Amino acid sequence: MSDIVAVSVAQGKLRGREATTKSGGTYYSFQGIPYAKPPVGPLRFKAPQPADSWDGMRDALVEGPTCAQLEIFKKEFKGEEDCLYLNVYTPKLPGGSDEFPKAVMVWIHGGGFTMGDGNFWIYGPDYLVAEGVVLVTLNYRLGPLGFLSTGDSVLPGNNGLKDQVMALRWIQQNIAQFGGDPGNVTIFGGSSGGSCVHFHMLSPMSEGLFHHAISQSGSAINSWALDESPRKKAFLLGEVLGCRTNDSNRLMDFLRTVPVRRLVEGVIKIKAMEAEYRGKCFFAPVIERGRIEGEEIFLSEPPIDVVTQGRSHKVPYIIGVTSHEGLIMLKEIQLNPQQLDIYNKNFELLIRKIIHTELSDRQLKEVARKIRQFYFGDRPLCQETLLEYVDMNTDVQFVFPIYMQLKRQLVHSAFPVYCYRFSFDGKLAYMKHLLGMTQYPGVCHSDELGYLFRMGHMDPDLDPDSPEAKTRSRLVKMWANFAKTGCPTPKKDWLLNVIWKPTALGDRWYLNIDTELTMQLHLNKERITFWEDMFRSLEE
Repeated sequence: MSDIVAVSVAQGKLRGREATTKSGGTYYSFQGIPYAKPPVGPLRFKAPQPADSWDGMRDALVEGPTCAQLEIFKKEFKGEEDCLYLNVYTPKLPGGSDEFPKAVMVWIHGGGFTMGDGNFWIYGPDYLVAEGVVLVTLNYRLGPLGFLSTGDSVLPGNNGLKDQVMALRWIQQNIAQFGGDPGNVTIFGGSSGGSCVHFHMLSPMSEGLFHHAISQSGSAINSWALDESPRKKAFLLGEVLGCRTNDSNRLMDFLRTVPVRRLVEGVIKIKAMEAEYRGKCFFAPVIERGRIEGEEIFLSEPPIDVVTQGRSHKVPYIIGVTSHEGLIMLKEIQLNPQQLDIYNKNFELLIRKIIHTELSDRQLKEVARKIRQFYFGDRPLCQETLLEYVDMNTDVQFVFPIYMQLKRQLVHSAFPVYCYRFSFDGKLAYMKHLLGMTQYPGVCHSDELGYLFRMGHMDPDLDPDSPEAKTRSRLVKMWANFAKTGCPTPKKDWLLNVIWKPTALGDRWYLNIDTELTMQLHLNKERITFWEDMFRSLEE
């Protein structure tokens, strides 16, 4: 057993342990720390409450439970409703000769707001703590537990995001006890976690709780990141579970009595019955249409309006994508090969699924024609044109929304914004390994995570001179530099041989992260221009 260490936080004393990184370095691990009261019983669907204190020494040796959810592949239920726990991994505790507090990095996991966790098996801290930063990972409420909303003051919504705010407040109060600097906190996240990071940049609840931000393949502007019909979905869930009503209070009283497993599985029943919800984030952040007395509002207006009006929090920011985000959409085709032929024969069905803008039948037909011609020309949608299908999804689901975010944000930005494309297609491709899709070229959505974290299911011993080892060292170094200083490349060296230029309205610089680092201009320019022209035509 590794050496036991102790820390005192506001709630009481914690017993952690000394641990060893893969490279043989030492760090200190504190897992399963409650940052809020268990959101169970009468606290289900309520905003998080501060954690209770405890007497004596509490073990922080095991991670807290994952939020109740369905496992991604087998669709089996796992997790618990009592899930509001975080983990702290620090390279050094206070005391001794090194009295300088460390920069803090807070990871917000992805999973479409319905699955995932911040636990060690995927998000191992080895590489980041070796760069001298404190890493915090956390679990928050997902699916109906975290994002159900009745669209009024009975349940305004966004409790999953409010959980994250509670965790950030806990960090402000306690991270110094772990050697971290509460005045130098970076939030970073991937996919829906990247969208959460951007939501925090827009919310008054989060102001002052962080000082740098990184959104990896996610933005609050993504169409899948904002639920525009939460009330309809809330009452549909109630109906599926046995409560047909139009009254929000009655619905909430009923849903608080439903066993958590039935609550989570109810979403699957809806998707099986209602084709329009398949392949989409069923529950997601919302614009809060009501307010519970005594509770704070996380988001009260459309994210695009907050960005356009220059009210994003003024912090240094990194945002980027992988080269082939849309590869993740091929899993549907793998599982159901005839779906490709269905989309080919009814392209409008596909377009309605990937474009969340309300379109008339006439508009839908014209939009589908333009998109098909631009990406496929006169060729059918088939196995031979899968990469064009990937490009289309990469652009509309990820690249174009981020472009639109920055087009507005950069008008007002007082701090640097750094953009990137992760193009290195190597052996640590997280998502392609997870989905069994390594046969496809390109970098899938979330593949870059394998180069930031030590992962239990994908932990090969790399040749130190391999491109994978070099890319991992570069990515970790840039992220840690950014957390420490607000600049990912403070100076050139043998590893970071390029100075990462901030992007600007005129010169849309981005760092292409491949076997070599290169600064390039105007990501997917022709394709972005197509989407911009098309959406502009819909507004005329």
